[in-house]
Amino acid sequence: MFKENTSSENPHLQKYLSPIGAWALAFGCSVGWGSFVMPGTTFLPLAGPFGTAIGMLVGGLVMLLIGVNFHYMMNMYPDDGGTYAFSKHVFGFDQGFLGAWFLLLVYMAIVWANATAIPIICRNLFPGVLEIGPSYTIAGFNVYVYEAFLSSTIIALCGLICLSGGKLSSLIQSILAFVLIGGIVITAILIMTKSNISADTFKPAFIPDKSKGFQVFQIVALAPWAYVGFESISHSTEEFTFSTKKTLPVFFFAILAGAVAYSLLALIAASTVPEGVSDWTEYIGNLGKYSGFGGLPTFNAATSILGKTGFVLLGLAVAAGILTGLIGNLIAGSRLMYSMARDNIFPKWVGALNGKNVPYKAIVCITAVSMVIPFFGRTAISWIVDVNTIGATVAYSYTSIAAFKSAKETKNVLVQATGVIGFVLSIIFTLYFLIPNLWSVEALTPQSYLIIILWSIAGFIAFYFILKGDTEKRFGHSTTSILALLFLVFFINMLWFREASHDVAEKALNDLNDYHMEQISARKIGLNDIEKIAVDDYITDKVSYVNNALLTYSVIQMVIILFALYVMFSVYNTMHKREREMERQKIMAEENSKAKSTFLSNMSHDLRTPMNAIIGYTELSKDIKDMPKEAVANLEKIEYSGKHLLSLINDILDMGRIESGKMELEIEDTDITAAIEEINVIFTPQMKSKGINYIVNTDDISNKYVRCDANRLNRVLLNLISNAFKFTPEGGTITVTLKQNGVSGGKGKYEIRVKDTGMGMSPEFTATVFEAYTREDSANKIQGTGLGMAITKSIIELMDGNIRVESQKGVGTEFVIDVVFEIMNYEDYNKKHHHIEDSKEDFSKYRILLVEDQVINREIATRLLKKFGFMYDTAENGQIAVEKVASSKPGTYQLILMDIQMPVMDGYTASRNIRALDDPHLNSIPIVAMSANAFADDVKNAQESGMNGHIAKPIEVNKMLDTIREML
Repeated sequence: MFKENTSSENPHLQKYLSPIGAWALAFGCSVGWGSFVMPGTTFLPLAGPFGTAIGMLVGGLVMLLIGVNFHYMMNMYPDDGGTYAFSKHVFGFDQGFLGAWFLLLVYMAIVWANATAIPIICRNLFPGVLEIGPSYTIAGFNVYVYEAFLSSTIIALCGLICLSGGKLSSLIQSILAFVLIGGIVITAILIMTKSNISADTFKPAFIPDKSKGFQVFQIVALAPWAYVGFESISHSTEEFTFSTKKTLPVFFFAILAGAVAYSLLALIAASTVPEGVSDWTEYIGNLGKYSGFGGLPTFNAATSILGKTGFVLLGLAVAAGILTGLIGNLIAGSRLMYSMARDNIFPKWVGALNGKNVPYKAIVCITAVSMVIPFFGRTAISWIVDVNTIGATVAYSYTSIAAFKSAKETKNVLVQATGVIGFVLSIIFTLYFLIPNLWSVEALTPQSYLIIILWSIAGFIAFYFILKGDTEKRFGHSTTSILALLFLVFFINMLWFREASHDVAEKALNDLNDYHMEQISARKIGLNDIEKIAVDDYITDKVSYVNNALLTYSVIQMVIILFALYVMFSVYNTMHKREREMERQKIMAEENSKAKSTFLSNMSHDLRTPMNAIIGYTELSKDIKDMPKEAVANLEKIEYSGKHLLSLINDILDMGRIESGKMELEIEDTDITAAIEEINVIFTPQMKSKGINYIVNTDDISNKYVRCDANRLNRVLLNLISNAFKFTPEGGTITVTLKQNGVSGGKGKYEIRVKDTGMGMSPEFTATVFEAYTREDSANKIQGTGLGMAITKSIIELMDGNIRVESQKGVGTEFVIDVVFEIMNYEDYNKKHHHIEDSKEDFSKYRILLVEDQVINREIATRLLKKFGFMYDTAENGQIAVEKVASSKPGTYQLILMDIQMPVMDGYTASRNIRALDDPHLNSIPIVAMSANAFADDVKNAQESGMNGHIAKPIEVNKMLDTIREML
């Protein structure tokens, strides 16, 4: 029985529940011991026999209307879990948890109610039998250990029945359900036929001097309490052997049987009164004076008219009612816990199934807790039982509004109507039970209010731990559910305070009255009966005054707190929406940035690849001997144009990198005067051809060796001098000045000035010159992207420097840059750097594996390698490269030049595979990326894949040889 299902496949609940079994489960859960006791204690005092019968029938119709909503949702979502499953699917897991939390208390409270009713029934039917042995008192109720032990034993028996498997428990539940309704109906028929019962027997049919309609309404308002549990089959949907489309008739016949049971028992209770009593009103009004059968009007009538037969029939029915309530609610509660455990709300072990495919650990948990409850006494347990109607109405409201929302999407008008009506009625029922003296005869006890508060706070704590362990991010999306729970705590807290204050005030007034009466008696002052009545009336009036005052203040307090909660919710909701919008924008920005980075990387590769061919072939062609001077001049023009085009490409790509925040400096050892000289080599011939007086001054430099991003510094100078060249007419002057303004903390302060006597800029354009894509109208005939100045400013700022401009229209422009670079001494710089022309090193002893898929790029690279004496092999993709390295003898290759973007296998993957080779001589061969993927991220990715260096395309020969030399 307790053996866990360890099937290799995921175990599922067994399909065992037939329509009859489902009816027995629904009916047995909704009608329990209370139907035999409460006609005398509650129903008849509220509405009389006819008012009760009518109210129960109308209440049954209301429950059937809510049953329509359950039926619809069970067909939409045929999962175990009932209201919990519906809420999570329609509103999310937050709302699902809230509904399930209160519904779980309902099912456990009904189990406890049925179990602790056993001593009450026994004391009336078998007085003195169990009221022996050890006893103690809790909240004014005498608890006898033998009674509590009997209740616990019956709970354990029902738990074992539930553990034995669905088929057996369903069979027993069905038999007991028929015994329950059969015992009531047969008893009613026999009473009607064996006694002179007529309509006059039940007079007055209603409570005299009260509105008949209101009396019926009071009974209808009890419908959630009377019929709670009819929806229990919604927790066993996965165990049906029939279609969920047949659940509505099951609901109908279960509720009908419940209405018949409640109505007949109310009529039975009023059909006979003890000797000396005129009618049922007098009997019920003095019910507390009776004991034994007389204390239970239903049994009083059955035994008075039918004798032992009546006792046996109703006794069997009561026993069946208690057992069906225990079994049915154990099943419902365990399936709810199983469903919640399946969603990780409860620990997974709670939902474990045994060999009979029932959630045995959930059943054991509920049974174990319930077996302890009888030892707390009936009074203490009644405080919990009093709140189960609140939980039921919460579940009904959730199911109804979920049905409305789902039906709205499917355009089911009927269910939309039943959903709205069911939701409104559920709210009315909730308020009826919660708010004292609003409609109800009496308020809940202060202890009952306190239990709701404690259960709500426990819900907060449970939700916190669920949210903390929610790795799937299913919870925490609905602020409404949390605020609703918070409001409930505040609201119930006010009602609890009001009821507690009322009890204290009433006791204080009564104690004060008793004290005064004792003082009057001590002074031998007597009061006649009229005076005593006057004093009692005065005390009653004052208690009523205190009660009404407390109610008024509670309402005012409630309105204030509600308003504060509304404001808090509005503020929080606005903040939450703003955070979600910011998060959405952040995600979009990250996606856009990622897309832009991908685009720029692809563009860099695709644009640099043909540029590599242009610049590479130009470099190779310059080495051809006896080339005509005109061809040499053409090559120089091609080389200049290629470099200019590459500069424009770099401008566009770098601007994209700047906008996405991806640009990073690449710091290296630099001769700052050499950087200026490299620019001079490019521009001097151009200046001369245009007749521009070009002056460069780098004399005022004390420390020319620094650490900086030489490439981007060159870019800045190229942009500034190129602009000066473009906008300076023939015969003008361009001056480039580099000077040092001191040393501080091992860093030199440098100033670069580029001044021209060109057309100048207007003050309006000067203010926007560093913005991207801006060009003055007078410069429209000048070629360019409009990005140079924006990129220049971004690079200088990235170097922690600043740039400013002074310009006057028709006079000229001067750009001034201030930067700080780390200084190097000559010895350190010279050890690491020397020109390739000065090197006499023989490279013929080195063999390099060139991995390149582009034919043109492969030809350029091999010719450059051959030019400097290297031996080489080639591979068309990464896969071939890995195979060649793996099959080579150690020492065959001293270096691998690896392209990145290649078919079959890319360079990153190939590098990782080479590093994973077993032979340490092979897996340690230096690998250098030689790729058109030239951004800082690309260099970083190359390092992470196991590469030792990076050479950007188009290939710069000196840099390529420096890198190779460093690796070798």
